[in-house]
Amino acid sequence: MKLLHRRSLGYLFVLLVLGAMVAGCAPNANAQLVSPQLGAQLYAEEASGEIVIEPTPAPLKFVDLTPEQVTAGLPADFAAALAAADASKGETVALSNGCVGCHSVDPAVTMTGPTWSHLADTAVNRQPGVSPANYIHESIVNPGAYVVPNYPGGVMPAIYGESIPIEDLANLVAYLLTQHE
Repeated sequence: MKLLHRRSLGYLFVLLVLGAMVAGCAPNANAQLVSPQLGAQLYAEEASGEIVIEPTPAPLKFVDLTPEQVTAGLPADFAAALAAADASKGETVALSNGCVGCHSVDPAVTMTGPTWSHLADTAVNRQPGVSPANYIHESIVNPGAYVVPNYPGGVMPAIYGESIPIEDLANLVAYLLTQHE
């Protein structure tokens, strides 16, 4: 009987120790979360005792840009061609130059190149400080300048700046700028 009583006390003691360990491992609800801003937040807390968390900025939309913001940074000759471009002819340019072999306007279709669905909105935010028209133009004439994540580099030929006439290139860029929400 004494052996059974000692064993019960032993189990109770082990349970109490385990309970104390689990309670000691409970997370602190007031602790900082791991985030890219954690270092700055910890520094601010140490320096002043106050933490200010900036909200995540909303992505810019193509429709919110002025015409000057859409075309900023383009070479002058291309900007003039784009101003006179006919977006309705851009799809034909894409077909005749084989662009649609690697790109699609259907986001559900995975191809060798990135989708053109909502490309104008994507281009607004792809490279900070670069206008959507300049980003798209540069991506066509110098495809290695920026490679979209999860797509292979060096696949798109770097010949289109010379092989596509500037008027056709402007029509293609104008067409791609119509691809937005």
